[in-house]
Amino acid sequence: MSNPSSKVAKINSPIIASEIVNNPTKDIKDRKSQELVIGLCGAVGSGLKCLKESLTTQLESHGYIVEHIRLSDLIIEFQEAKPKGELKALNGFERYKKLQDLGDQLRLNNRSSILAELAINKIIFLREKRFGHTRAENDDGPLRIKEKMAYIIDQVKHPGEIEILNEIYRNNFYLVGLLRTEDERRKNLKDEQMSETQIGILIERDRKASEKHGQQVQDSLHKADYFIRNIDIAEKITKSVERFIKLIHGTNHITPSKDETGMYTAYSASLRSACLSRQVGAAITDENGTVISTGCNDVPRYSGGLYNSDVSEDKRCFNHGRRCHNDKHKKLLELEIQTILNNYKVNNAKEIAASIINESKAKALIEYSRAIHAEMDAITSISRSTGSSTVGKILYCTTYPCHICARHIVAAGIERVVYIEPYEKSLALQLHGDSICHPENQTKDPKVLLENFEGVSPLRYKNFFGFNKKRKDENGEAISYIVVDSAHVDPQYLDSYLKYELKIVKELKSEFPDYIPD
Repeated sequence: MSNPSSKVAKINSPIIASEIVNNPTKDIKDRKSQELVIGLCGAVGSGLKCLKESLTTQLESHGYIVEHIRLSDLIIEFQEAKPKGELKALNGFERYKKLQDLGDQLRLNNRSSILAELAINKIIFLREKRFGHTRAENDDGPLRIKEKMAYIIDQVKHPGEIEILNEIYRNNFYLVGLLRTEDERRKNLKDEQMSETQIGILIERDRKASEKHGQQVQDSLHKADYFIRNIDIAEKITKSVERFIKLIHGTNHITPSKDETGMYTAYSASLRSACLSRQVGAAITDENGTVISTGCNDVPRYSGGLYNSDVSEDKRCFNHGRRCHNDKHKKLLELEIQTILNNYKVNNAKEIAASIINESKAKALIEYSRAIHAEMDAITSISRSTGSSTVGKILYCTTYPCHICARHIVAAGIERVVYIEPYEKSLALQLHGDSICHPENQTKDPKVLLENFEGVSPLRYKNFFGFNKKRKDENGEAISYIVVDSAHVDPQYLDSYLKYELKIVKELKSEFPDYIPD
């Protein structure tokens, strides 16, 4: 079969394809970015320094020029001259607390993405310092970035920061999440001469501040593209980082782990859900990683299973009542409380009733939902078949199980649960600590283990493990690639994000002319 490009050449010109000098396809491909923007996220005391050092060493060994951008340094630089010196002199608890205060204040006074915007401004500064201006003045000139660059942002602590970095750099941005048990983080912080009280204050505030503009590490961490578990073994982090870098470049014929396949299957199942609250997916596998059941959160129907797009009468909430029934009945509960208060002649009964619902555990009620949860759907799917059992199996869930699902998981004989997104409303450990545990409180007594997922996020699964380059030559021999000679498997084009970077900087300069010089 003839090459399509040669056909076009013959129709439009007597010059054959091999003689054509201009190659638009090549010109476009040459504009693929060789830059990586890697954000680090981890709860206080996780040991991000070790992760950053490992990333730097390995990226440099593969031909990358690495630049570090510490958001804490940007916070300090944003202050007036005198406070800068005072801040740099702080250490331990006082340094953490002061920087948390200043970061929160910046987000409160401006917007949740402000620190990421300052990081973007820093990237432009570092790039132009090394390469000069990347474009001509007319904004359509040649691109001059000819080397592999990696910008490591240490560290991202708010979903708003992740959102803008994703919007600007798209495929070139990776968030790496570092996981560590609370006990290990406490030990790490204790080495910095902090008291137990100070450590507790930092951990709770870092996890999830009460204000929207505060640090939201817990909500940020589960958005990672790659998860690494820190168990205080440097070699383990090194191997995880090495795998991450090779996956970015499509080398070494790496295939998914059992956990990665299980979680991707759970994520895929979540997309079936039409629940008005959230999409959750689950998958159950045997010890060999074979998927035996999947589930999602949605409304059950007669004869077994859930309503779906193929049934003749879809009675899911978006189509049946057209509202969330859990919210509806919590509102009815609020009205009942208001009626009782009115009967007792209480002033401001309406406001008090609303406060009771919103400021108590009543806000977290989930019992009025019509939807069966993803974990239950996966378990009951197996119960409708006589060919398998839940005993000794592994359950993957996109979200940490609620306490209702936890009791079913224990009763079903599941041995291990792996999750990504936290679920604050869950009382699983408090109510069933006799039968379930987290890695940090694991004992010799057998219990169901609930642990964080480690590896490639389902959102990057296809890009990392898909067929993105030739795997064999014309003789059928396997082709081996090395990182230093390989391009990014999921690249973004420079033309797209350079313009958006400039928009961010233009806005910053108009708002803060004293801190964002020309």
